[in-house]
Amino acid sequence: MVRVPVSEAAAESRTFIWAALLALGACAVTIVSGTLAAVTYTDSEPWLRAARLTLQQLRPVHETFAFAWVFLGGVAIVYFYLHRAFGPPSAAMQRRTVWQIVLWTVAGVGILVTLLSGRFTGREYLGYHPAFSILILTGWLLFAWNFFEQSGISLANRPAYIYMWSIAIPLFVITYLEGHLYLFDVVSGRPVRDIAIQWKANGTLVGSFNLLAYGSLMYVSGQIRGDESYAHSRTAFALLFVGVLNTFTNYGHHTYHLPQTAWIHWISFVVSMLETIILAKVFLDLLILLRTASEAKAHRVSQWFIRSATLWTFGMTALAIALAVPPLNALIHGTHVVVAHSMGSMLGIDSMILWAALAYGLEAVLGSQHPVVRGRRVRLAVPLLNVCLLVFLLSYLASGAAAGWARYVGPSAPDFSWLVMVFPSVMVLSGIALATSVLWIVAQWMAALWSALGPTDRAAAAATRV
Repeated sequence: MVRVPVSEAAAESRTFIWAALLALGACAVTIVSGTLAAVTYTDSEPWLRAARLTLQQLRPVHETFAFAWVFLGGVAIVYFYLHRAFGPPSAAMQRRTVWQIVLWTVAGVGILVTLLSGRFTGREYLGYHPAFSILILTGWLLFAWNFFEQSGISLANRPAYIYMWSIAIPLFVITYLEGHLYLFDVVSGRPVRDIAIQWKANGTLVGSFNLLAYGSLMYVSGQIRGDESYAHSRTAFALLFVGVLNTFTNYGHHTYHLPQTAWIHWISFVVSMLETIILAKVFLDLLILLRTASEAKAHRVSQWFIRSATLWTFGMTALAIALAVPPLNALIHGTHVVVAHSMGSMLGIDSMILWAALAYGLEAVLGSQHPVVRGRRVRLAVPLLNVCLLVFLLSYLASGAAAGWARYVGPSAPDFSWLVMVFPSVMVLSGIALATSVLWIVAQWMAALWSALGPTDRAAAAATRV
């Protein structure tokens, strides 16, 4: 298939391209800031401090743009669906989309600059100045307007991914506002209430972008197969139901230390386990269906990422069980085990899903024979990414388990000093290898998308920056 410039052949694809560029840009910032944050654990930390980069600055950048990456990746796939299902956008929708992209770009640059300059709120996932939240929320409302104007509000006989997106989009608005309740003294002045609301809001935000990612997986898998029957299946709607329920209950994993009743923690545990088990079944079902699809061979990169996400889902399920059981949670909470679970879920599940979905979108825009979605280097990067991620997470798990056991046993604990000495080196080396493999893919995809825009769009973008 010969690639044709998007500006000449498919103007409606420009929205997907711009959203994908923002998503991949956020992904790149996440990886780079995370790698630099890992270096702060080593003897090279003074070099970063000399460059005025500390863990206190890099951590909020890392987690803020990690959230942005997943949300923006989901938004890109939603726009891809809208243009495939309903055709070119209207002039009004194009204007709203331009404003949405501009608002989010300004917010992203502003957040990056202010966080690196040391101006942050100290909040989890909302560490940037609330002024940027206004830009983000306004852009999201424009996105919601675009989605519901074209897709409609009726859900009768619609596939599961439409339900997921239709719930995730307004849910983000509600939860994002809830996360900013700390701005009121009635919340910030009461620590227990503040922590409970903060983790409740953060847990629901995670649930919101999970629904965006799950919907993207369902949609792209159906497109590859040429059959959406699975998106109407009982299993798909079971994942929808439990995913929505878990959105409102998963915060209980982070509030064991608060004076709450035990039934809150048990509901959180049971619902989370149900979601991960159903998600694992969905992955297995889709893999089986994709293997029998006649068009599957034309989408190898997407399949590789889906297969990787399947394996990581099972691994993170086992770790989630350990984190959700109260006695084990008391042993390992606050250690690197929790960090391993968070990064493993973000990279191994959500990111793998979005890379699979974006790879499908790139094939549609650039052509299935384009090197960035079919080349030998991409085929090598995916398994390398998985191996590096495995070593990276194992280093965190070993360090966290040792710290938790030493804290539990006390002075009689075994000597884990050798592990403390080895951990930074293993973590940083595997992290750099992981970052290199991810950035290799992301950089190629961004360059290909940028070239697909055409000179007119690139000139407009340059004028906007000026």
